[in-house]
Amino acid sequence: MAKKKKRNKVPLPIQIIICAVLLYAIYTSISTLALAIWGESVMGTVDRYGSQLIDSKAEPNRSRNVSKGYWFIAKGKEYRGYVFYGSDEAWPSLKEGETRSERIRYLPFFPYINKPAMLSEFDEMGEGGIIYHIFAPMGCLFLLRLVIRTAGGKKINKTASRKPAAKSTIHGKPQIMEARSDMDMFCPDCGNRLTEGTAFCTNCGVKIQAGALNVCTACGLELPEGTGFCMGCGKAVDRAVSESMAASQAAASVPPQSGAGLVGFSDRCFSPEILAVAQKNKRVGIKFMLVLVALPLIGFPVAGLLIDEMPLGEAMIIGSLLSLVMLVINLLRLRGSKQPMWEGVVVNKYSKEEYKHRGEPETYTEYTTVIKTDLGKKKTITVRESRRYMYDYLSVGDRVRYHLSFGTYEKYDKSRDSIIYCNVCTVMNPIQNDRCKRCNNLLFK
Repeated sequence: MAKKKKRNKVPLPIQIIICAVLLYAIYTSISTLALAIWGESVMGTVDRYGSQLIDSKAEPNRSRNVSKGYWFIAKGKEYRGYVFYGSDEAWPSLKEGETRSERIRYLPFFPYINKPAMLSEFDEMGEGGIIYHIFAPMGCLFLLRLVIRTAGGKKINKTASRKPAAKSTIHGKPQIMEARSDMDMFCPDCGNRLTEGTAFCTNCGVKIQAGALNVCTACGLELPEGTGFCMGCGKAVDRAVSESMAASQAAASVPPQSGAGLVGFSDRCFSPEILAVAQKNKRVGIKFMLVLVALPLIGFPVAGLLIDEMPLGEAMIIGSLLSLVMLVINLLRLRGSKQPMWEGVVVNKYSKEEYKHRGEPETYTEYTTVIKTDLGKKKTITVRESRRYMYDYLSVGDRVRYHLSFGTYEKYDKSRDSIIYCNVCTVMNPIQNDRCKRCNNLLFK
């Protein structure tokens, strides 16, 4: 019987050394950029110098290893520094007691961060050095996160392997579910990511744990095992029962204008057709996000090459910072899009006059709809005159559901309405329509 091959673990001291090297590389690049942007220059004194030829065929500025020890005075206080770098320079060796003068660049608010001017000025670094110091921190941060996650992931897998498999039933069929960590736990019915210990899927409502109580997703009432419909509000508890009920209602051809079937939140948001549209919108959003992130990285350097008033080094720094800001903003929005849909009640509506001061003076009206969620949070919809359709559509006391995939609201009671808004494209449709007249997607009825 073949023996299982043991995985070689990276020793903790090696992990610490790798993290320290990456952190030092991040510090070196960020401090160099800070000195180039905010630093001041002063004449310093080099009292230690060494230059060793390592490769006579090397690229420019890489044939020698140079080391320097120096000191300078700023604000009446002496500061010392030491650097080691690759260069072509080769001074004569300093004799004992001999010194040389050199410009030193330092941060006025923190003089302990300092370097020789030739290593921290854009004109001396060149375009290659500027690009390196801008992108090096990003690459080192990625590698640092990878090292930390790899070291921590082994402990998670080791703990998860000790947990026994748990049996569960889904739609009456026995299923075996492996106990997993919250990083790799997914709903077996719809694939939604779940946290550890979740009793029901937040997306489709399927029971995950065997011993969990049945709870109605509409009103929160606890139900006995095997219940098909909620005793409090009449909503179908099991998704399969809900789909068969919707099919039977469609077969009966009940006229929508009569109000039948228009009370309650629609299950069509879980249909494969609507889920496919949501995934398509998500992919388009990610592509648009990548364009927004890449645009400053490309646009500002091009502007630096074409516009004399904008130095290339500054243009690249501005473009990189803007790109980083756009990346953070879009990642936060992408993270927010993974949150589950929420429900609430309209508690207030009001309008007020606003005055625009910038540019041409303008007076306009803002319409605000206030919704209190089931978790006690307040959400507001604030729009101007041209986009007040939700303000007119919703009334105080209406219960609504917010579909995060499309950024639209669905009303619980549509039985007294003559129109219905498409939750995919927000176009107004007659209540008799089953599909949107514009995008042909299912209306949430």
